[in-house]
Amino acid sequence: MNILIVYALFTLMIHVEGNSDVSCPTPLCQCQYLQAICSGENLTYIPRLPDKIRYVTFINGNIGILLRERIGNLTFNHIEKLKFTSNRIFGIKPNTFANLTWITRFTLSSEHSLDVFDVRYALIDIGTRSRYLKKVFLIAIGLTVLPNDMFKSLKTSKIDTISLKSNNITILNCLWFSDLKQLVELDVRSNQITHVIPGMMQNLRILSLNHNDLNRLPNFCIDHEIKSAFPNLLKLDISSNKILTLGQIRCLPSLQSLIIGNNLIRVIHSDTFSNLQQLTRLGLMAVGKPLKKIEEGALNISSLKTLSLRKCNFYFYKLSSLALSKIFSSCQNLESIDLGGNVINSGSTVLTPLISPLTKLRNLNLQATKINSLPEYTFTNMQYIKTIILSENRIYSWHGPRVFGNMTSLIYIDLGSNLITIIDETSFPPSLLKNLEKISLAFNRFSCTCEQMWFLNWLQKTNTSIVSYPQKYYCTQPANFNHVLLKYYNPTVESCTPWNPFFTTVILISTFGILVIASCGFFLKCHTNMKNYVYLLRVKHRKRYGYLPIESSDTYEYHAFVVYCDSNRTWVHNEFVKRLETEEGLKFCIHHRDFVAGDTISANVDNFLKESWKVVVIMSNALAKSEWCQWEIDIVQERRRRQGRDALVLIMLENINSKNMTSPLRTLLDSTPFIRYKKGIGEDLFWKAVVEGLRKSIGQPPVSLL
Repeated sequence: MNILIVYALFTLMIHVEGNSDVSCPTPLCQCQYLQAICSGENLTYIPRLPDKIRYVTFINGNIGILLRERIGNLTFNHIEKLKFTSNRIFGIKPNTFANLTWITRFTLSSEHSLDVFDVRYALIDIGTRSRYLKKVFLIAIGLTVLPNDMFKSLKTSKIDTISLKSNNITILNCLWFSDLKQLVELDVRSNQITHVIPGMMQNLRILSLNHNDLNRLPNFCIDHEIKSAFPNLLKLDISSNKILTLGQIRCLPSLQSLIIGNNLIRVIHSDTFSNLQQLTRLGLMAVGKPLKKIEEGALNISSLKTLSLRKCNFYFYKLSSLALSKIFSSCQNLESIDLGGNVINSGSTVLTPLISPLTKLRNLNLQATKINSLPEYTFTNMQYIKTIILSENRIYSWHGPRVFGNMTSLIYIDLGSNLITIIDETSFPPSLLKNLEKISLAFNRFSCTCEQMWFLNWLQKTNTSIVSYPQKYYCTQPANFNHVLLKYYNPTVESCTPWNPFFTTVILISTFGILVIASCGFFLKCHTNMKNYVYLLRVKHRKRYGYLPIESSDTYEYHAFVVYCDSNRTWVHNEFVKRLETEEGLKFCIHHRDFVAGDTISANVDNFLKESWKVVVIMSNALAKSEWCQWEIDIVQERRRRQGRDALVLIMLENINSKNMTSPLRTLLDSTPFIRYKKGIGEDLFWKAVVEGLRKSIGQPPVSLL
């Protein structure tokens, strides 16, 4: 007996040694540890592989037809994962894979010449012989109509995943899979599915129906609409279809993640998601294109934690404060929200009521929402906030303590691609900087002046990660530093304090005393004319020094486009236009006179602005209260940003009350000098300042604020 045992062991050792002598058939195949990848035009057969190989991929070969005899070399290995991709296979015979009993994962991909029954033969072989099969991938092999028993051979297996993506299937019949009791994931994305026939799939957890041709939401109910076909479904992706409207979504009691983005849904109706009591993630990216309306109660989902409305191009700023406050009022548990690619505009009047109910937010994305100001005290109420994305907006300054005060939980903020020029010690409170791990300020319009010294010093000593620094941090002003990297601007304390502080203080006090005594009374009476006179002196000073213009009015049809409210129409027509066009030879674009009949107002504004060298804005309380005039102010701001403040001539007809002052109007007045109109004494000086302002070249250096 002992002799027999020794002989058997010796024979086994010879067999094992013999297998280990099989080398990888290079260059046909590349072998690494348990995996072999065989490819190329010379791949016309199934080669013998080292005995340790468990995972095999055949790609870009020229195999032709698969027979049991042709894959015999694979029977020497315990193949667990078998994949055929783009091998020009045009046939699979019955019993081809009958001896591969260890397979857990089988893939046919981009084998366009296969018949559906060839694929069925392969499934019968593997499904009935392998006790370990779990995953089947039939990808881009031209499947259109499947036989009803296509997957019947897999019912005794432990199959949990089937992928049929990138085929040409038009109707998805869930009854095909009804025998697969352990099926957890079904992927049928990127087909041409127009209809879904529901069928009981008890254990299905993930269903991918995205990138198909559905024009309505499938019915998930069976048994006279009272029972769910997918009672345990956790994730449904139905994005990138042609769905026009959403009714109330029913019969998905366990659903946690729903992705519906890139559909044609224009309105999100009230109570659409109210039956989804377990929903924690909702993706509505790019719905509607644009999304027109969000009804009250449409997002009544208390369980929701993640919401994306990205790139819906929804005009939040057109809603009332009450409507804004109600959109997310039922989403108190929301932790992440993405509103990027929508239109918010003024942060203080729109963003504050919109997100104030979301006190548990951790991640907030407001990228490219056309925000021009940061709301004060709104973010400070979010004690859990960790990430704020504010890139690609129109932000140029803010009050740091009021905007970011007490935000000790924030670890990342993105303010890249805005209009920021100066970062100083008031921009971010010390409590925020202490815990901040990462910040982006790339692609802003930094000013290389002494005001930037604090930021430059902070960059050198901080442990915070500065995204894309220094490559994407450039100076834009002054002119001699334009396009120079910010890191190369190195101001010193001496260069930024040229005067001795003591003598500077003495001079300032003396000068101030003299000016107060000599001109206090005169200034009180003539402050309006004084401002206009200083404005005129500035213009003449710049001309005297011979600065060259970048462009002139000769290339434009009109000297200026006049923005005014209808309440000021009489003064504009009878005083302003009549006087300057008759006496000074200027030519203005006046919308009551020059707009083209039949064109839309927005089209007229756009066309005539292009033909106008400058823009004149007649400032008054009526203009401040007019929504239409505020729209024109936004357009004027864009001209101001592109061409500088000399492209505008602001005329103040009357003091604007604080209750009428809007953020865009305040921004315009803070950044651009204006001329004040006063009838009577000094009126000639006013008209002279207006003419000089209209004729001043745009390319001249900016004058000081008046």
